[in-house]
Amino acid sequence: MVVTIGRAPDNNVVLDDLLVSRHHAVLRRAGDQWELVDNNSANGTYVNGNRIDQAVIGPDDIVGIGHQLLHLAGGGLVEYVDTGDVSYEASNLRVVTGKGKVLLSDVSFALPERCFMAVVGPSGAGKSTLLGALTGFRPAGNGEVRYDDRNLYQNYAELRHRIGFVPQDDILHTSLTVRRALNYAARLRFPHDVSAAEREHRIDEVLSELGLTAHANQRIDSLSGGQRKRTSVALELLTKPSLLFLDEPTSGLDPGYEKSVMQTLRGLADDGRSVVVVTHNIAQLHMCDRLLILAPGGRLAYFGPPQQALHYFNCSDFADLFNLLEHDTDTDWTGRFNTSALKQALSGPHPAHKAPQPGAERPSKPVAQQSAFAQFATLCRRYLAVIAADRQYSLTLLLLPMVLSLFAYAPPGKSGLSIAKAMESKSMQPGQILTVLIFGGALMGCTASIREIVKERPIYQREHGIGLSSIAYLASKLAVLTVLVTVQALILGFLGTAFRLPPDQAAVITAWPRLELALAVVAVAVVSMLIGLLVSAMIGNADRGMPLLVLVALSELVLCGGLFPVNGRIPLEQLAWLSPSRWGFAMGASTIDLNDLLQMVGKEVDPLWKYSSDSWLFAATVCAVQAVVLVILIAVRLKRLDPHRQAVK
Repeated sequence: MVVTIGRAPDNNVVLDDLLVSRHHAVLRRAGDQWELVDNNSANGTYVNGNRIDQAVIGPDDIVGIGHQLLHLAGGGLVEYVDTGDVSYEASNLRVVTGKGKVLLSDVSFALPERCFMAVVGPSGAGKSTLLGALTGFRPAGNGEVRYDDRNLYQNYAELRHRIGFVPQDDILHTSLTVRRALNYAARLRFPHDVSAAEREHRIDEVLSELGLTAHANQRIDSLSGGQRKRTSVALELLTKPSLLFLDEPTSGLDPGYEKSVMQTLRGLADDGRSVVVVTHNIAQLHMCDRLLILAPGGRLAYFGPPQQALHYFNCSDFADLFNLLEHDTDTDWTGRFNTSALKQALSGPHPAHKAPQPGAERPSKPVAQQSAFAQFATLCRRYLAVIAADRQYSLTLLLLPMVLSLFAYAPPGKSGLSIAKAMESKSMQPGQILTVLIFGGALMGCTASIREIVKERPIYQREHGIGLSSIAYLASKLAVLTVLVTVQALILGFLGTAFRLPPDQAAVITAWPRLELALAVVAVAVVSMLIGLLVSAMIGNADRGMPLLVLVALSELVLCGGLFPVNGRIPLEQLAWLSPSRWGFAMGASTIDLNDLLQMVGKEVDPLWKYSSDSWLFAATVCAVQAVVLVILIAVRLKRLDPHRQAVK
């Protein structure tokens, strides 16, 4: 007997869930046992929280497929659909930094089903830290979170589909339209066998639920603050989570939009989800079912109905309450609440207060919904769409090499790139032109990439947390940026030399000297682009990129060897080895035989500038090695941006 399971209607067990593959798994009778086999599904098949390829199951085993839980009963499969009616409990959550600072102190509570809960407290009370621990996005070092009676951290790969998380920062590319942004998000979140029609249908459902249908074809950056936040919520609702967490969704909004967002969240809870929101907006707390108040040090001070909070603390308003919590450091707020009549009166299950459990499990690694190549293709399309949507930026990319090429005609003289003409007029114009070209390539490459990762960090971290491959993400950046800066460098290289006398000598590698010079500019531009990408991955704020761009570009200008000799000057020469401009300039100098000119005017020659194919290829090889090293460093840095690596004790 064989039972097929999947989303397609030809299966024996049909699961209407876009997170389920069309033909997801097969259940076979093997003697007196049942064997479950996964059909290389996108989101995996789980037995008792563990992803399996093949496993023997019995009546007591729980099978997880998409949002559904199934088990054997009566010789067949019985389905349980996760609608939000599941338990969610936090027990003794504790977060301590490496320096011993307590960010979260033994927080425990049980969230009622279909509940709208707000988390408030003074600044620095650990609200965002708690949210990271509750979602599994930044797990607590001690304690546990149980969702549907399973450890969230240990079963994160399976349970993550049921949890939506909207960070404070926008997690959308605002130059895209609402529908297009959601479409790319759906491509990354759903299995590869989900059709375009199915994706569009789900997007229409989400837009309708959040009142965004009329704005579907409007650019996100033209929406109001409340509409933009609802668009971020829409992205998370694509996968139909039963739990939704939001970090400061009303931050920066005027009172009218604050109320609108809170009303939207109230509606989501009424429709069957549990919603948890960290907020400073105390004016709309009456919309919530539960209120959790944190005292400084991440201590639980209150958990219960918001209407009773002020009476519990004997305060007239929340400003006085927060002031009390911030300045009264002697009171054991957690102990006071745990022994209060209010806690005993709360309905629903409550976790027993236990000693903190050491060594909370790190979340299991999220599973990608698609292959790395499919993710790479989607990311490339999205990246190109983002660039195309920003017409001003696109125009800048096109005009920048043209404008920079004009500076190649600034050095005075008529010798151009001809060494013979330069000798006649005792001019250093060939070296000056080459310096402008190499510096222009370095500037364009670094400019194109220095903000690319840092400006998308919230988007990358959220998507990586649900299974996006960091390699696919990096590869998409490399592919698009390499093509862009290569085209820019070729334009600069050819336009910057088109109306100058060509080199006297034949090219050392190719048949065309101007092409060889353009390739030198390409080499510098591509490696400089990688330097910019590494800087972008290292910094935490996009505003820091511009000063570092100036530093990188000026360093490449000084170290290229075109302004003054760097050979034999310690430590300048050693520093120059690290600069792509040094090797790109060497490629160009070899092509035009710049050493010949230096020799004739009595200046010291540079051994890297010999007119030979070996010199040119050696410099090009060094650029290639630099590129490989930089790619590895960027990949390592992206791995370190994984929020699951940031769990602390």
